[in-house]
Amino acid sequence: MPSDTSTPTQRKAREPGPPAITINGRALQTPFDVAQYFKVAHSHMMWVLFKAPAASRYRTFEIPKRTGGMRLISAPNGLVRDLQTKLAPALAAAYEAHPSAHGFLKAKSVVTNAHEHIGQRLVVNIDLEDFFPTINFGRIRGLFMSRPFYMGAGAASVMAQIVTHRNGLPQGAPTSPALSNFIAATLDRRLTRLAKENRLRYTRYADDITFSTNQPTFPPSIVMTDVATGRVVPAETLERAIAAAGFAINRKKVRLQTRHQRQTVTGLVVNSSTNVHRARIRKIRAMIHAWEKFGLDAAASEHFAVHRGSSGKMPDHPAAAFRNIVYGQLSFVKMVRGKADPVFLKLCAKLIDLDPNPSKFIRQMVFGADDYDVFISHASEDKETIARPIFEACARRGVKAFLDEAHIGWGEDFTKKINTALGSARTVLCVISQVSVTKEWPLAEVNTALSMDVIGQKRVVPLIVGSPDLSKLPLIRGRDQLVWRGDAETVAAELVKVVRPPTPEVTKGGAAVPVIAPNSPAEAKRAAQAKGAKKGGGFFGLFRKK
Repeated sequence: MPSDTSTPTQRKAREPGPPAITINGRALQTPFDVAQYFKVAHSHMMWVLFKAPAASRYRTFEIPKRTGGMRLISAPNGLVRDLQTKLAPALAAAYEAHPSAHGFLKAKSVVTNAHEHIGQRLVVNIDLEDFFPTINFGRIRGLFMSRPFYMGAGAASVMAQIVTHRNGLPQGAPTSPALSNFIAATLDRRLTRLAKENRLRYTRYADDITFSTNQPTFPPSIVMTDVATGRVVPAETLERAIAAAGFAINRKKVRLQTRHQRQTVTGLVVNSSTNVHRARIRKIRAMIHAWEKFGLDAAASEHFAVHRGSSGKMPDHPAAAFRNIVYGQLSFVKMVRGKADPVFLKLCAKLIDLDPNPSKFIRQMVFGADDYDVFISHASEDKETIARPIFEACARRGVKAFLDEAHIGWGEDFTKKINTALGSARTVLCVISQVSVTKEWPLAEVNTALSMDVIGQKRVVPLIVGSPDLSKLPLIRGRDQLVWRGDAETVAAELVKVVRPPTPEVTKGGAAVPVIAPNSPAEAKRAAQAKGAKKGGGFFGLFRKK
């Protein structure tokens, strides 16, 4: 018998390792093991998976594709969602990423995928047809029975039922990305070998396959030109390699791009560097301009009417959806071009002026170090004895608070600085005294903050000083309030609980009860809890209005 000439690394790769998903230190073998792994009742799990109507397990809807048309999304519901949510991290941890795979992986993205093909003479893009639906129940069951899971047939069948829908991987399930990479591992190995044989670069992002080369022509084993139509078509060798891995090419989406054209890979331009297409920047500018000129609601209605047409379904909340799209597009630009890119920063600055509660990453880009935890609203008469001591106490506790005298320099635009600081802080401490309720500026600040609190854009913490007349602050009535007892450290300690709320385990320990206004709902609640010999839940719990 010939001796084993393989390397230690190759021998180790062939050796079976410990199961990736275990119960009591062993691989799952039966449906009862699966139920025990998820800590659910076996009978209930089996009924939901095999008896309950499919419509109760998944919510199906459509979203627009980047390249046109609509994409069907199937999002899991109820128990199926809970099981998939628990399983997804275990699957991701078990997947040993192939160097050519860039989709759904930490530290990889469309940017890393496109970067592999920068400056190449020729780039070929190929899409796989029905990528997720092609990965059916049988393939997933076989995966769970093999390395690295080693499940028994019964357990593998139940696991496959948990993660598939209509005999395929559902787009919208948290488990589908990792499972698709597992199943596509054979494809990655075959196409990497084919690329090396032909001196090509190869990457895959989900169902997007890219080959590139600096050779004057592409090897005929990859793509050829159809003489009759002049179109670029996949070669038989490539089609056989993809078919052997259980997939098929979408022949309508095979593109050859030369260096004299705009070369794109997963939506990014790669001629000389990875970059965002100019059309995307123009689109973002147009959306922000429409928001500025017509208002958020009108801009959203117009946007969805144009892009979804008369037959397209409008979002339940068009303004919120439009806002999310703008922020999503800006996040993409930041990922590709970097946070120091002047075009990105200019768009962020424009958005800051429009959005009363801008996203945190936008605030950090524009304000930099001036992204505040707390905005202290006060009358000038309350600065020395109340606002300043609280500001200093916050600083000692690591809470970044905005105080006008500390952050507005000589010659700076006072109004703009105040407005931008108010926009950047998620929490507003409103010092409400007998003086502040008689002054126009403090009242305007407090009412603005309270109106934003009502719609969930800010968290207002009223600090009552003495017995002010609250008739000009109708939104403050019936709210939980702090009372000023001359102790800035106590106020700062309660602000810490708001801006950095403790975990549920911490709050169960019974945090210190804050000083609160008499006759407020929180006071009544605390009295009832004390009467029942129960411990208080701390500032964060009391400030949730029942």
